[in-house]
Amino acid sequence: MVKKFRDEAGFSMLELIIYISIVGIILAVAVPKYNNAIVMANTARIQADLQTLDGAVMMYYTETGQYPGTIGDLDDYIKNVTELHPPKGKYMLKDGTVGEISDSEYTIDVEENEALCDGHRLADFGRQEKTGRGTE
Repeated sequence: MVKKFRDEAGFSMLELIIYISIVGIILAVAVPKYNNAIVMANTARIQADLQTLDGAVMMYYTETGQYPGTIGDLDDYIKNVTELHPPKGKYMLKDGTVGEISDSEYTIDVEENEALCDGHRLADFGRQEKTGRGTE
């Protein structure tokens, strides 16, 4: 026979349901914000890396009279350039598209002489451009 004590401590079923509901609501708000922060951090890092690489491309051209064929050619202009890799995860383009980074290295577009990440140049990355603000 099981004896029940009136002083037993614990949560009632209603308290547990309320607690789980509150945690669920907090997670429903926090997780998308966290994921968006990761996307924007990756985008900012890619932008900074591409800007650095584009600057090194121009310095290489100024000194040699020709454009580099690969990222490795920029070793004299960027310390440890071979260790410079895109972050893992997602990024955002200015047209609002969110993409998954598939390349493990930055590349150089030999026709446009710009650094690329996942086939996109520096000008492609960033927050979605808003149009229709104010009076025109």
